[in-house]
Amino acid sequence: MLYLIRHGETVLHKGTCIGQTDIPLAENGITYISEKTLPQLLALRLEQPRIVSSPLHRTMQTAEILDNKLETGITQEPSLREINMGTWDGLPFSDIKKRWPDAYEQRGTNFAYFRAPMGESFFDVQQRALEIILPLCHEPEPVILVTHAGVIRTLLCAVNQTPLQNLFSYKPATGSITLISKQAFLTNELCLE
Repeated sequence: MLYLIRHGETVLHKGTCIGQTDIPLAENGITYISEKTLPQLLALRLEQPRIVSSPLHRTMQTAEILDNKLETGITQEPSLREINMGTWDGLPFSDIKKRWPDAYEQRGTNFAYFRAPMGESFFDVQQRALEIILPLCHEPEPVILVTHAGVIRTLLCAVNQTPLQNLFSYKPATGSITLISKQAFLTNELCLE
C-alpha cells in the first residue's frame, strides 16, 4: 500500500497562491499531525514502513513528527514537491488576477496544462510524481508519502483514470491519509507520456 499524507496546516493566509513557497506548519498543523494523523497511522500497524517526503519545510516537519514514533528514517524526494507556480508563487490571488488577467482566465479553463509564468502545469507534476511512484509500487514494504494536495490530486486522477482537468474534485484535507493500492497503479498500466 501507498499512504499519501498531506502535510499539516501551514502559517500562510488563505487566498495566497502557494506552490513551492517554503513555509512551516502552523501550531494547529503540528497539533493535528501529532494528535490525529499519527494515531490513525499507528492504528494501521504497518510493518517496516518507509517514509518518503517532499523536501519542503511543511512536509519535512510532518514527516519528522511521524518518524519520531515510527523511527524508520525519512528519504527526501524532490519529485514530491508541490506544483511550481513560478512568478505567481507566494502572491495573493487578487494580485495575480489584476496583473495577469488573461493568464488567470486561461488557468481556470485549463487546469491540467496551464503553466504560470516560469512555472509548471499539473500534468508536469503528475509526470514527475509518477516517475518516483511507479518504482515504489514494486517494493514490498508499505510506503508513506508525505506530500502536497496538488501531488495527491494528480495521483488520484491517474489511478482512478479521472481526467486531469477534474483534479479539483479531489479534496485531500491537511493531515489526511489517502490509501492507494500499489496494484492499482500497476494494473492501470500507467505510463509516462
